[in-house]
Amino acid sequence: MGQPKVSILISFYNLAPYVDETLESVLHQKTDFPIEVLCADDGSADNTVEKLRVWEQKYPDVVRVFVMDFIPGEKRPPDVRIKRLNAIRGRLFREAQGTYICYLDGDDFYTDPYKLQKQADILDADTEKKYVACGHNGCFYWQSTGKTRPIEKPIRECSLTAKEYWSFLYIHTNALMFRNLRLQEIDPFASGVTIDDNLLTAQFLPYGGIYYLPDCMFNYRQTENSTFHLRSQYQNFMLGCFMIYELQKVDKSMFPSSLVRMIYEYTELYKARKDPQLAEEAQIFMPRFRSYHAGRLCRLVNYSREALLARLWCEVENKFWFFMTKVFRHFIWKPKVRALLEEARIKLEQQSAAQ
Repeated sequence: MGQPKVSILISFYNLAPYVDETLESVLHQKTDFPIEVLCADDGSADNTVEKLRVWEQKYPDVVRVFVMDFIPGEKRPPDVRIKRLNAIRGRLFREAQGTYICYLDGDDFYTDPYKLQKQADILDADTEKKYVACGHNGCFYWQSTGKTRPIEKPIRECSLTAKEYWSFLYIHTNALMFRNLRLQEIDPFASGVTIDDNLLTAQFLPYGGIYYLPDCMFNYRQTENSTFHLRSQYQNFMLGCFMIYELQKVDKSMFPSSLVRMIYEYTELYKARKDPQLAEEAQIFMPRFRSYHAGRLCRLVNYSREALLARLWCEVENKFWFFMTKVFRHFIWKPKVRALLEEARIKLEQQSAAQ
């Protein structure tokens, strides 16, 4: 095999039932260039590693398998699983030799055999390197029923600056093809913040915009034992809001865009601020929040346990930031972005009327 153009970086943990479907979807991609498939297992207790070794033996020039250091029987609460996922993604990034890299979770799979070719063609044509990544839509895939639904409401194919993208669009990490910045001696993860989904993407944004394709080209498998589903809704909202603070270690200029992006999560937490259950579920994250001096978030999620003055300040500061977010949203959402959203709204209305 020649020098790979694309490296597909796949993380596994107790995903034996899905190994074959995932790797088949990758290795059956139709491309005019070589690829490499790097698989890292996080100490699975099932036969995930054995299945990966079979694929490695079948495609020795393409597939490489790494088994991360682990303690047998170690408990993996959500925060520990996130830390270990960071270690896996960082290791795979350092091993990647391709001009472009794609992350993939071991239970998800590609559904378009030309996915990699389409994205690589767009990045190849971008000789000025305006885009640090090319992304596309995907589908939620419910394992229990086989039903699918697009992750994002459809908008047309478009190019977005980093701030435009971060202000209003979500592209799942599995749907992005990034430039391999390590080949330019750039480490996008040098900031030390979480390499988890949205934040993984955010760490590439200082180096260019995103080109977006509306095609659904992968399935995001929904299972009950995923890290996302093991956390409560409150906890997922909290970690979403925490990105505002983490992203400032990457690029402070993205702060207004981050406020716009996380307004839904902050609003939901504000609505629930007096619920003691919110404070209870927040305790596992409080040391992490305090280490980043995320005072506003701490006061909000710990509201029912705070002193009176802290609760009063929470009321004042959040109303102020909700107002500022509306201001930022008005100025950050450029006419092009508003036009894309309007096109999407009209398209959905037409589809509903036709039905």
